[in-house]
Amino acid sequence: MIRLASLLLPVALMTLSACASSKGFDRSEMQNVMRQTVNLSAPQAAAGGTVPAPIISAPFRLGLLFTQMEFPTREGIRLVEWLSGDRDLLIRALAPLRDQHLLSDVIEIANPAMQNPGLAEIRKTAARYGADMIVVITGVGAVDRYNNSYATLYPTILGAYLAPGTISDALFMVEGRLWDVRSGFAYGTQGTEGRSTRVGPAIMIDDRDAIAEAKTAALEEYGRKLSATLTLIGRQAPQSPDRSREAAPLR
Repeated sequence: MIRLASLLLPVALMTLSACASSKGFDRSEMQNVMRQTVNLSAPQAAAGGTVPAPIISAPFRLGLLFTQMEFPTREGIRLVEWLSGDRDLLIRALAPLRDQHLLSDVIEIANPAMQNPGLAEIRKTAARYGADMIVVITGVGAVDRYNNSYATLYPTILGAYLAPGTISDALFMVEGRLWDVRSGFAYGTQGTEGRSTRVGPAIMIDDRDAIAEAKTAALEEYGRKLSATLTLIGRQAPQSPDRSREAAPLR
């Protein structure tokens, strides 16, 4: 027991000094990280001086592209890990559009086999999947880990395991850019944030759990925004005479 206490004491003291107070979040740096993920420039004017125009018709097929990224280590900022549940969450948010005959299908688009793909490559990839529109989704998380007054109990054996002295505050930012696949028309960019906070003993708190909760919250809000945007687009678009009124099952 004495030996265990002697081993825990240095760990507890390091924990106290390493994350004694909140540092907050650097939102500007998080946004910079997201914008470095893909090279999506603004739509360029054609030879006649006009910008691309939407040529979408309803019901349309939507492609979801969850971008993966690597970046140099930045304090507190975490790489995003997209899971199948993230796609399913957005599909559930968009399900009512199927009943309204605005959306026929949702397809997950694989990332183009190149680093930092541009809009042209993304559109080509989406076209191969048969998508009419594509939303390029980027995300980044950050953790602010710090102590509260209960951390003074960490040097004790029971305190190290039981004292709720550490706070893991997570922020996750999602940004989605929506494009017409055939014309390259940009419908715009929407961003959302999700927050999560976990409190407990330092050795029991896993920052990844807080990030996962914040990501879910951000995606739920983004799903509501994307659904509203697609509803407006679909209601303004002409009905395609070449497609069945029966929407295909969402995958």
